[in-house]
Amino acid sequence: MKSKPSGFTLVELLVVIAIIGILVGLLLPAVQAAREAARRMQCSNNFKQIGLAFHNYHDTHRSFPAAWYAHAPIPPYNLQSCGVALLPFMEQQPLYDRYDSRVSPTNEGGPIGQENVAVIATPLAGFVCPSSPGGIQRVYDANIAAGSLPGLPAISFTAAPSDYCVTGGVTGTFADIAYSGNKGGSREGALVFVSPQDQGNNRIAAILDGTSNTFLMGERTGGTVIYSGRNIISVPAALAETNGGGWGDALNGEHWLVGSVRGATTFPFAEGACPINCTNLRGQGFHAFHPGGAMFLMADGSVQFNSATVDAFAFAARITRAKGEVAP
Repeated sequence: MKSKPSGFTLVELLVVIAIIGILVGLLLPAVQAAREAARRMQCSNNFKQIGLAFHNYHDTHRSFPAAWYAHAPIPPYNLQSCGVALLPFMEQQPLYDRYDSRVSPTNEGGPIGQENVAVIATPLAGFVCPSSPGGIQRVYDANIAAGSLPGLPAISFTAAPSDYCVTGGVTGTFADIAYSGNKGGSREGALVFVSPQDQGNNRIAAILDGTSNTFLMGERTGGTVIYSGRNIISVPAALAETNGGGWGDALNGEHWLVGSVRGATTFPFAEGACPINCTNLRGQGFHAFHPGGAMFLMADGSVQFNSATVDAFAFAARITRAKGEVAP
């Protein structure tokens, strides 16, 4: 008698492979969703730590740090970032001790300015959302043309990224849409610019709309790479290099929202009603790689996820600190 050969037939192997392929196809989205959930949780934790730093700073100085600083004399300018001011409250005291705020962090600032550049070029995981492409290594070079501010010389520096940006205020087309053309009154955010001519008021007491109703910061993918949605868009180099995407870059504090439109394929982007995930171009939108929206740090230290389809009025009301809106 002949023995029956052991093993699988070709048909049986193909069936098993097909079943494995189906299972992988079913499980892969779940695995990807679990990974994004973990990244989103880490991003939220980053914001919570930054919120604690803001409040510890306020306890020490009786005020939040300014959105950005321009110290006297003006001109010449000494431009500083609120990110540097937070370093001692984010367990970065040794890095802060290397920094000399008497001089701007620029390559043109002599030995002190160049040492300050080395500080702000240090990648810090607490300022980076793990969902953003490139991760913590997105160190970039910035060049600001002479005359960008009256009397400002040409300056350059290297900066490490920040995916978290000040919510400076609302203006332009977005403000017109949000307030139905009646955009009078205060439209500035919780953190304002500080100069010798305009000291500003960054105390909690100035947030008249309530700290639980007002943003301090929002996600905006940092660096010189400009996105429309998740697609990279070509823009003039001079614009990309002033996008203000670093934790130590003063430009990261100058972000008054004019809005954008969804799905733009070329630059320049039109201003519009979209505030989230349309572009990371400074002034035109907040931006993250989380599906459906982005994280925002509230002035009370809590963290809120806002949908990319948020109502324009509701979103504007969360940016402004003293306009008195009753937001839905």
